[in-house]
Amino acid sequence: MRVIGRDYIQQYAAQQDYGAVQVFRDQELMRVETLFNELGGKPTMDRVHVIFYDKLLAHPWLRGFFVGVRKFHLEGQQTDFMTGLLGGPKIYGGRAPKSAHVHLFVTEEVFMLRHKILEDSLMEAEIPADLKERWLRYDMKMKRALVKESVSECEG
Repeated sequence: MRVIGRDYIQQYAAQQDYGAVQVFRDQELMRVETLFNELGGKPTMDRVHVIFYDKLLAHPWLRGFFVGVRKFHLEGQQTDFMTGLLGGPKIYGGRAPKSAHVHLFVTEEVFMLRHKILEDSLMEAEIPADLKERWLRYDMKMKRALVKESVSECEG
């Protein structure tokens, strides 16, 4: 558990709309319990993402989104990104999701299929139901950045 000052928490809470941050008062400090810590940290993130990319890369047409990209790279990038998003160390050095996926035509159907595969991966990794639901809420917040209405929105 990290312990940080009240001003930081108030600023952070005002800027973020994430359900995974729980704030508790402890005299003059506020403590933040992160979903990352509750999940078990990086080992859990790694386990989930290995399962997740095994499933994505085995899918008959979703695997086409990843042609030419090494599985190890996909898993590492996703783990680093989600680690920071879920309250762990901010180690992700890549582009924001919107700019990283600007060239991909991700439809609502594609996003929701991917989301279902993530849900299945979390279940296979034996993530407790309450933590799984919280993780999936974070994932749904990515939808607006990734989904496109037409191919004309793709660049590159």
